[in-house]
This record gives sequence, structure tokens and C-alpha cells, in this order.
Amino acid sequence: MTYKGQFDDGILLFLKIADSDASSLLKIRANISLVNIYAISKKWTKGLSSLSKTIELIPSIESQEIRQLAIASAVLFYNQLGQYELGLSFANKLLHEPIEGRTLCVAHNLKLESQFELGLLKEGDPQILEGIEACQQSNEVVMESAIYSYLAELHLKNTNPQKAILALEENLQAIEQSRYAPIVALYYSLLAKSYFQIESDAIAEDYAQKTIQQTKNIANSKPEVSSYKVLYQIAESRGEHQQALEYHKKYAEADRAYLDDIKTKHLAFQLAEHQTTEQKSRIELLDKQNNLLTIEQKLSAIKAENNRLFIAMLIAIITLLVFWAYKSWMTQKRLKQLAEYDALTGILNRGHFTQVAQSALKYCANTDMYLSCILFDLDKFKNINDSYGHACGDWVLKKVAKVCQAQGRKNDIFARLGGEEFCIVLPSCDLVTATKLAEEYRKVIERIDSADSGFDFTVSASFGVTDTLRSGHALEKLIADADEAMYESKHNGRNRITVYSVPTEDADSDKNTAANSGGAQADQPLFTGS
Repeated sequence: MTYKGQFDDGILLFLKIADSDASSLLKIRANISLVNIYAISKKWTKGLSSLSKTIELIPSIESQEIRQLAIASAVLFYNQLGQYELGLSFANKLLHEPIEGRTLCVAHNLKLESQFELGLLKEGDPQILEGIEACQQSNEVVMESAIYSYLAELHLKNTNPQKAILALEENLQAIEQSRYAPIVALYYSLLAKSYFQIESDAIAEDYAQKTIQQTKNIANSKPEVSSYKVLYQIAESRGEHQQALEYHKKYAEADRAYLDDIKTKHLAFQLAEHQTTEQKSRIELLDKQNNLLTIEQKLSAIKAENNRLFIAMLIAIITLLVFWAYKSWMTQKRLKQLAEYDALTGILNRGHFTQVAQSALKYCANTDMYLSCILFDLDKFKNINDSYGHACGDWVLKKVAKVCQAQGRKNDIFARLGGEEFCIVLPSCDLVTATKLAEEYRKVIERIDSADSGFDFTVSASFGVTDTLRSGHALEKLIADADEAMYESKHNGRNRITVYSVPTEDADSDKNTAANSGGAQADQPLFTGS
């Protein structure tokens, strides 16, 4: 990404590496790369900050390769910042290292750049040839091409454009293949200037246009300024004054931006120096403050110890209070459980059932809503207790409660009234629906498998059903009528359902009869077991 000029994306990736759990060696290399990218992307303030940290670490770096890369990054950044004296100083340090291969090529290239910008480099300087040979041996096309660009600019300054063209075109194809935008743009701009000097305007114009295309993602570049100047000069020589004016405007804008960029570099460097001086002053002040803080810390330590003791005591008291409150809440919960629920089956006991059922009856009476009652008693339960023991009887009671709870509705009021007798109050339920539900209860009880109890027997229950239309809204009357219907079921053979029938003047007053929605005979039960 950085080679393609996508510097922001490259920085993000390098920062991820620098902030990751990677090895320290890889993190250092990422930071060195950040310094280089900040130089190319002209983020001078961030670059100086990263460079300062890198320079501080150089003496402690054991790896020769990494130390050399760090020095090289310092040279590169200072050169890009326009501080060529500092760049030359670090370049000489790098060349005193035991370097070879790519690093040797980089060192020569950066030193030659510093010398060129300081006006210390001449066309026939043997250092130019040394640098080219070092880069050729390590196959560093970009670095080698950069050195040729310095040589080409020296030729142009000495009015030798043909030599400049020869030096540039010899490496043009290789640098184009590298797709390294800054050097490609530099080559194109130098070729444009060279061909313009030998009056090959068409070729010069073509290279100038190519330069502008290459510098789209490179802000405030010298090649862009140079190319617009060539373009407006060519247009002016052709008599294309309008076009020349347009190019001159762009040239002026690019030149102003380039000069502003140089000013920005100098301001960034001066700001960094100022910050360094300020930081030293702050350090001295902090040293003085540190002595005072040491005394204050000793006093704070004593105070903190007292606070810790107080907090520990407070925590202990709060813990005891919380524990006591929890135990009290658990006790209250247990007492409520014992007061409201049957200890064996876990459903409502008779006392709490009476309160809840009366509330439901009152609500239904006030809202003119249906309410039904199902009462059932387990058939021949005494025989189970006598034959298999009370433990088996308890198992049957718990099993019956469990299967009935699973079958019932969420708002039904289900209770054990005593012994093997159970009652279900069904708010918002008419008699027909209650009778159908009673049949479902009868079936699930009949299907209970006694194998888990360790004995083989069958379980069944006799049901009585009534509603408020027949029995009124008094709980005692409702249960009594359901109980009367239930005993009718037992009388008629057990394991069946009987709906309470209101006695009429034409029927015996002491006899309950069965009724259903289909008009069954008065003495016929509504449902019978199979």
C-alpha cells in the first residue's frame, strides 16, 4: 500500500502491528516503517515524535540490522524534512556501521541525497558510482534510480540535457515496473525538463502529463510544480495563450503549495525543538515537585493505612448486615412456603387456597365472569397405603400433583384440601370447558405408570364439577356441590366425572344427577372411564 502511495492505509496496518502482541523485534521494525511513511506522507509532527523515540532506542538495540534500519530511517526523515545537515550526520554514522547489501545501498543513496541538496555533490563524484554499484549488487531498483535522478539533475544544472536523458531512460523501464509513485513521478518530471531543453516539446509534454497523473496521490510535490511549468512554457511557445494561462495558474498554485509545504516542514522542526526545550524545563520542575511529592506520599501512606482499616471495618459490618438480611429473607420465604403450600406436593394448602379462591370468586362476581370448580379424590387410596406403605402413597400424591400441574392452565388455582382430595378453581372458565379439562385430568391420572414407585398398581380419581351459575359465588357452597357430584362419581363406579345438577321440584332433593351439553339422562354420568 505504501509503495502505491496509499499512505494512510499503510500507517493503519503498521500501527496495528506496533500495538499488537507481536515480538518486540517486529514492533520495532513497524515503528521504523512508520517513521519512513510519515516522511513520505508529510506528517512531520507525528514523524518527529516517532523519530525521537526511535533515536533514543538506537543505543540499546542489539541487532545490527535493526539498529542500521533505525539510523537509516532518521536520515530519510531528516532529508525529507529539509534538515539535510542532520541527515548527512546520520548518513555518515550509518556508513561507519558494518553494513552490506541493501543497507549499504540505502546508506549511499541517503548520503548522496543530503550532499546533493546541500550543494556538495558534483557530476564526477566517485561516491555516485559507489552508490550505484552497491544498489545494483543488492538489486535495489528504487534506490539505484534515485541516485540516477541526482545525477540527472546535476546534468541539467550544468546544461547537459542529453546526458540527463541518457541516465534517466537507462533505468526508466525498471522504475516503471516498480510502480513506486514518488520516484516514477520524479523521473517523468526530469525527462519533461530535459526534452524541453532540447526543444522536443511533444515528448516533454507527454512526460509532463504523465508526471501529473503520478502525483495525484502525492500532495505538494516538486515534480508536479516542474511539470506544470514545462506545460505552460510549451503552450506559450505554441501561441496557445489561453492554455498557457491555465497551466500557469496550476503551476502557481502548485508552486505556492510546495513552498508552503517547505515552510510547514521548518515550522514543524522548530516546534519540535521548542517542545524539547520546554520538556527539559518541565523535567527540572518535575524533579523539584517530585521531592515534595515524596514527603506528601509518606503522609498519604499513613492516612491511607488508617482509611484501609476503617474501610475494612465498614465492609465487615456491611457484610454481617447483608448476611443477616439474607438469612432473615430466607427464613421469611421458608415460613411463607410452609404457610401457603402443601409440604408434600408443593401445591397450595387448604388455608392459602381458601384466601386465593375467595379473591377470585369476588373478582368474577364483580366482573360477571365465569368461574368453575373441579374437585377430585383418588380412588381406593387407602388400599395403596395399606398394601404398599405410606411412602408409596406419598409418591402417588406427588405424582398426581405433578401431572395435573403440567396439564392445567397458568391462572388455575390448584390445591390439596387434605388426604387424597384435590380441588381446582378455574377463573374465566365455563362449565363445558371445565368438564373437558376435568376429563383431561382424569386421563393423565389414569395413565400414571407406577413402575417408578417399585410396585405395580393403577391410579384413578373420581371427579365432581360445578360452576358459579349452579352453585353461586360462596366458596363453601361451590366446594360442597362439587363434593356432592364427586361422591356421585364414586357411587357410580369411580374413575369418572359428574357435573353437579341443581335439584328441581320434579326430582329427588337428595340425589345429584349428571348433565352434559348433549342432553344426557339425569342419572347418567357425563364421562366414564374406559
